[in-house]
Amino acid sequence: MLPRRPLFAAVAALLVLPFAACAGPAEPVETGGDDQGEVVVFSPGALAGHTKALAEAYREAGLGTVSFEVGHTPIQREQLDKGATPDVWIAANPKDMQTAAEKDLVDPDGVEPLARTSLVVVVAPDNPGEVAEYTDLARPGVKVLLADESLPIWMTTSKTLEKIEQTEPGFTDKLLANTVSRELGVQPIVQKVQLGEADAGIVFGTDVPADPQGLTTADFPAEVNTELSLMIAPVTAGKNQDAGLAFIEFMTEGAGRDLLIEVGYTEPTP
Repeated sequence: MLPRRPLFAAVAALLVLPFAACAGPAEPVETGGDDQGEVVVFSPGALAGHTKALAEAYREAGLGTVSFEVGHTPIQREQLDKGATPDVWIAANPKDMQTAAEKDLVDPDGVEPLARTSLVVVVAPDNPGEVAEYTDLARPGVKVLLADESLPIWMTTSKTLEKIEQTEPGFTDKLLANTVSRELGVQPIVQKVQLGEADAGIVFGTDVPADPQGLTTADFPAEVNTELSLMIAPVTAGKNQDAGLAFIEFMTEGAGRDLLIEVGYTEPTP
C-alpha cells in the first residue's frame, strides 16, 4: 500500500506536545521580481523534509529568499522569549503558540492555523516483518523503531497508544518490547526502516518520501490516530516585517500552501 497522508482535528482539540528533530537551516535561494529580501523562519522538525522545496517555491514566486531554522517548538519559544528575532514562527504545538501570543512574542492577531498531519506505520521494503496493519507491531519478533520520548512524534504516538489501550490492553507493553531503538528524529526512523535495519516504525504520514523506494505504509484507524497541527505567526521582534507577512501569505494562500497539500498535509480546521 502506497503512503496515504492522513490529517488532523481542530487545533483546540489537540493535546499533543510536539517537539521536532533539529536540522540545519535551508539554503537561501536568490530571486527577482517583488523581492521582499530575506525572511528568517523558525520551523518545527515536522517540516524539515520540505524546507528546501518551500525555499525554492518562495524564490520562484519572486518574493525573496527564505532561511529556515528547524528545531524543537518549546525550545524555539524559549529562544523568542530570550530575544531571538526571526521574522516568522511555525509552531508544532498550539499551546506554545498561545503562550507566545499572550506574551506578545508573536502578533496575537496574526496567529493562523497552517496545516495538519497524523501518524502512519512505515514498513520496510519487501516487508520482512509481514506488517500489514498497526496491530502487527505488537507481534513477537517484529523489529520496531520509535522516536525518543522528548520528540513530538512520540508525544503524538503516546496519545494514540492511550486510545489503543482502551480496546487492546497490553498493546503498548508488547510494542515497547519489540522496539529495537528510540531515534532522535523522524527521518532517522524512515531511513533505517528503508535500509532494513527494522521491520517498521511510527512516523507522520508527511515524513514518508514521495519516492518511497520500496517503503510502504499501514494506517492507524481514524478513531485511534492522533493529529499534529502547525500554527504560523509573525514574530513581534522580527527585523523584516514585510517579508514575514509576505511569507505567511505565501504559506497560507499561495504556492507554499499548495506544496504542503501536495506532500500530504491537509488544510487546518477552521
